Amino acid sequence: MGHGLPAPDARGALRVPLGCKVRMRGGDGETHYGICADLSVSGLTVRTSFVPQAGEVIEVCVLPPPQGGRTNPLSARARVVRCHAVDAEYELGLAIEEILR
Repeated sequence: MGHGLPAPDARGALRVPLGCKVRMRGGDGETHYGICADLSVSGLTVRTSFVPQAGEVIEVCVLPPPQGGRTNPLSARARVVRCHAVDAEYELGLAIEEILR
């Protein structure tokens, strides 16, 4: 590849590593927090202690990195496509259904 960009993975979309804070609201109405491990045009991976239901649609807000200057958070509605334990937390695979702002 040699262009300094991450390679696309099996999901077909270029995934950009982030490490940004994430705020989520599930069907329970509670606010949960995590870290966005990577982001693509079609979805994101979040590490968190929150365990949603398979197929649940949640609202997610990816906060901009502190060194990113003045940028707005990414807010979206996303469907849970996978959730599995990684160390002492969970890794969620979320498919973006709608960009809210």
